[in-house]
Amino acid sequence: MTMKKQTAGAVTVAAAMVCVAASAGWRLGLIETWIAIVLNVVAFPFFLVALGLWWNAAEKEEGDTPFIGY
Repeated sequence: MTMKKQTAGAVTVAAAMVCVAASAGWRLGLIETWIAIVLNVVAFPFFLVALGLWWNAAEKEEGDTPFIGY
């Protein structure tokens, strides 16, 4: 199964929104510090990997997505 550029972009935006919402919620005092930390620690790797996949994804279906490393 190959990941389309649109799908990778959607995952990137969703993970970024979780990170921003957690940080804003902590800053405004709506959530506790440990919850904001857990949300950021979980969402940030998804953001980085999806951003790398989006960056390398082709506009057309031309085979596999290139390996971006660990």
